[in-house]
Order: sequence, then structure tokens, then C-alpha cells
Amino acid sequence: MLRELEAKFDYAWNLGVISDQVDFDLNRVLRDFCPKYELRWVEIREVLLDGTRKYVYEAATPRQLKELRKQMDDAGVRLSVLDTAVFKVSLPGTTPVDERPAYLPAGKDDPGRQKEDLKRACEAARALGGDRIRLFTFRRVAKPETVFERVVEQLNHALEIAKEHEVTLLVENEYDTNIGTGSEIVRLFQAIPNRRLMHNWDPCNAYELGERPYPDTWNLLDHTRISHVHLKDARGKEWRPIGSGELNFSGQFQALKKMSYTGTLSVETRYRNGRMDAYASTVESMTGLLKVLKSV
Repeated sequence: MLRELEAKFDYAWNLGVISDQVDFDLNRVLRDFCPKYELRWVEIREVLLDGTRKYVYEAATPRQLKELRKQMDDAGVRLSVLDTAVFKVSLPGTTPVDERPAYLPAGKDDPGRQKEDLKRACEAARALGGDRIRLFTFRRVAKPETVFERVVEQLNHALEIAKEHEVTLLVENEYDTNIGTGSEIVRLFQAIPNRRLMHNWDPCNAYELGERPYPDTWNLLDHTRISHVHLKDARGKEWRPIGSGELNFSGQFQALKKMSYTGTLSVETRYRNGRMDAYASTVESMTGLLKVLKSV
């Protein structure tokens, strides 16, 4: 299906999916979902390891990483990004505005421990055949500008680790972290010109912070720093299948095509149908995405 679209429009979108948005069983994603849409990329976050869902970068042993890599190789699918929760914790001494539980357990907000996690992530990404790692900018405080320099300092330390392991870090504009809006991401990349730090552009996260992702936020961004894109949709506070929310994906894809974007893109299905069936919900989002592509 995807190949037919690429042939029709003469443009090869490097589309993939965040695997745990389909199923925590990576083998099922590679066996059933990826072939259905001829996807050649997968973004990995949590998978089933010994029957329990776990972050790969934290929990996978060398043997398990080798097994995951073999599954991907056998399926002809490559790792686009290894997702981590590095720096998705409270910056020490700050109070997040979002009262939801932290993504990581108490005690893991120590910067030293976070750096050890990043080192493990670098090794895991390499073992899986990738060289890009997603990280964040600490949980959002009431006035993110007051912690900006501290965030920059921590990211610069992370870049030293990335250089040592020859990987690229992708910072996501996440709505519940300190770098979420268009102006915030622009300021960050001005402060850190090192292109080992690139952008995981998430239009829907900008939308969640009250912005119009395309064209308003898009026109602020340094497009040359965008290395990966997340695709999800929403209407108000409700997640929706791609194409049925309020984001202008047609305009966004036209802009990506105009700039000859060669990076990767991942469907991130936050939406769940009435049965809370992750697989079926992601099929709905993928179907909506293909309809959008037909309009580009």
C-alpha cells in the first residue's frame, strides 16, 4: 500500500511506527503491522522482555538486544530512533506544573544516574543498528525560562557522552517538558549549535501547548535541525486518528516534501478506540495518514 503511494507521488516517505503504540510484542509488530504497510523503520521504546514490558535501553541484556536486532534484520526493518526517558524527570530543586507521576521512579532524577542511563542507551542503540537517541528537557516548570541555562548545561554534558559513542541526540518538543513551544525550541538550538543535537519535531505536542503547528510554529523552526518527526493527531484534549483532528497534516507534508526532507517519521498513536485496542487504533491512524498522503 505504501509503496503504491510512493510510486504514484515519486517521493519516498521514510515512514515507521513507534512499536509499543501497536503492541509491546515487537515480533508481532514486525510480523503483522510493518508488512501490512511495507514499513521499513521502527522506533523502539518499551517491548516485552521476559514477559514484562520494559524500556529497552534500561533493561535489555546484551543477549536480548542481539535477539531484537535479529528480529528486525529478519523483517527487513531498521531502527529509526531508540526512545529513552532521559531527562524526562524533574530538574533537581524544581516543582513540575504537571502533577502526574514522573515517567521514572523516585531517585532517578539524579543527573549522574541520568548520564549512566544515557550511556546504556548509546550502547543499546548501537547494538540495535541505530545511532539516534531521543531525550527530553526535564519536566516543565511554571516559568521554563528560569531553568533554561540549567537545561542547556545538562544537554551539553549529554552531548559529550553522545560524541564518545558516536550517536546523535534528538530532543523532542514535549508539551510537559521545559522545551515545548516553537520559541523555546528555537532558543535551545541557538544556544546549542552543536549538530549532534537535533530535533524530534512533534507537531501535536506544539498543538497541546496552544500553538498552531503548521504553519505558525513550523515557520519558526530551523528545518535543517529536524531529524525525525512524530505523527499523531488531536481535537482539543482528545487524541484522534491522524487526519480526523485539528492538525494540518496536508500542509505539513507538503512543506516536508518541498524541503526534500529525508529524515524518518513515526506514527505515534496516542488515540485508542472504544475497545482500547492498540493494534486496531494504530491501523485507524495509519489509514488516516495514507489518506492525507493522497492529498499531497
